[in-house]
Amino acid sequence: MVAAALAAVAAFSSRAAAPRADASLALDVVRVPLDASDPSRSTVGPLRYLGGLWLSSADRRFGGLSDLRVSTDGARLFAVSDCGRGFTASLSYDAGGRLAGVADARLVELAGPAGGPPGVGEGDAESLVLGDGLVVGFEGRARVQSYAREPPFEGPARPLPSPPGVATCGRNGGLETMADLADGRRLLVCETRRVTSSTVPAWVGRGEDWTPCEYPLTFEGGWAGEPFRPTGAALLPDGDLLVVERRFPPIGARLVRLPRASIESAGILAPREIARFESPVTLDNFEGVEARRDASGRTLVYLLSDDNGCAKTPGSQRSGLQRTLLLLFVLEG
Repeated sequence: MVAAALAAVAAFSSRAAAPRADASLALDVVRVPLDASDPSRSTVGPLRYLGGLWLSSADRRFGGLSDLRVSTDGARLFAVSDCGRGFTASLSYDAGGRLAGVADARLVELAGPAGGPPGVGEGDAESLVLGDGLVVGFEGRARVQSYAREPPFEGPARPLPSPPGVATCGRNGGLETMADLADGRRLLVCETRRVTSSTVPAWVGRGEDWTPCEYPLTFEGGWAGEPFRPTGAALLPDGDLLVVERRFPPIGARLVRLPRASIESAGILAPREIARFESPVTLDNFEGVEARRDASGRTLVYLLSDDNGCAKTPGSQRSGLQRTLLLLFVLEG
């Protein structure tokens, strides 16, 4: 959705022909502070900063990363892009546990169920879980598909059941948020609804059994009444969910906690804000969040931003003011 809003400030240029299905990628990696105006700042709410990286590449295939998952040992990252690609890389940390580098980056073209490329307008991958393989949620034609875990994102895609009501998602606001619960059920949330509303559609379930519910939108500080919208979610060690919500314009984000009890009851979910990202804190178009427990028992939180920097149509490349940021925090308290 934010990509359309940024069209006025984005420029397009040609790009090279499509690469082979699985190709290595050269990345430029630059460390970023939490607050460039105050180098001593180290917290946002209960989040303590453990470093952040700005990822970029001269390779025009890179960009548009919309969700991420990290292996339980923190060594490997998986992500999906707006342009129908899977992304994998290895992560490194310094002696203090701070995020230090990204290496061994690769891109994989996501296949459709028949093994070939997805149809026109069907490659916008927006959400990801490490479930039965690598499970990807798409917008445009909202659907869920599974790919191989090893080698990552290998096709053909295997369609998975999704709620019958996904057609009520907005055209550019499909299955933006997806997370697996501790009991094996899955939460799916649309970014928008086809009609104006103070909530967006959501579902909890698995297989053919889904319970509809509503995710409330928060209207604070947005231009022309634009709210914070859910764009990613991750399971916390205690069974609650951590959800990232993004607002544009102006750019801003919230991290909210969605209690297990709220998920259990059909109706309107009850997210509670725990941290807000607004200038001068380092931020961008946050669309992915991940959480894991490290060897010392700390809960680590990763945030990923979508730079809208990959081409959704052949022969063009979007370039603009946004960045691909990967930030790491400890969730304290």
